[in-house]
Amino acid sequence: MVVTSALDDLQRKARLLENEIDAQLISLNKFNPSDALSSYSYNSNQTKGQGKRAVFDSLTTDIENKLSKLSEINDAMRDCFENDMAEFSKTSVQHIVRRHRDILRDYSTEFTRTTSNIGNQLHREELMAIESESSVNNRCKPTDYLLKEHESISSCDRLLNEQISIAMSVKENLYTQSTGLGSVGKRLNQLTKKYPAINHLMNKIRMKKRKDTLILAAVISTCLVLIFFFIMH
Repeated sequence: MVVTSALDDLQRKARLLENEIDAQLISLNKFNPSDALSSYSYNSNQTKGQGKRAVFDSLTTDIENKLSKLSEINDAMRDCFENDMAEFSKTSVQHIVRRHRDILRDYSTEFTRTTSNIGNQLHREELMAIESESSVNNRCKPTDYLLKEHESISSCDRLLNEQISIAMSVKENLYTQSTGLGSVGKRLNQLTKKYPAINHLMNKIRMKKRKDTLILAAVISTCLVLIFFFIMH
């Protein structure tokens, strides 16, 4: 009879916890982060995101503790049944223990799924709040924005001045080179006019180059024709 009383007491505790967990899971499923602060008072140093997170953490912690207690009670009922099988109807007690274990498993699964979904939603809202706060802070400090713009423009001006300086130096170098080449050409013309023999020699050199080019082209063409005939035959 003592064992039966102990089992009845464990069942009563299990049913109470199951009812409480069921009610809290319903509240958790209805948890709306946008309305979560209506029953929660937070100081002025806390943001709304922190308040929502506190409500959520408080509720989930309470449910976790109750699920843990319910698991301990289920273990105690199982031990009570296994240690004193003679005192109970095996089929009925097994059914009771299994039913409470199934309820615990269902509650744990639902709790994990709901907690994950709401946690992800809160995380997204916290990220959006951080971005919004950052943009508000930027709008509240127009001088910082103007200073950054001024620094950016000054940096661009410096880069443009450097590029212009490089371009001017390249232009000067090219002009110097073209002037030098022009003077060399003028001197050559003057020499050819002053010394006709040099002009005659230059003409011979040009003719010799043309002749060599023609001979080389003829040799290459002949070789190509011979190779073509060799391949065809």
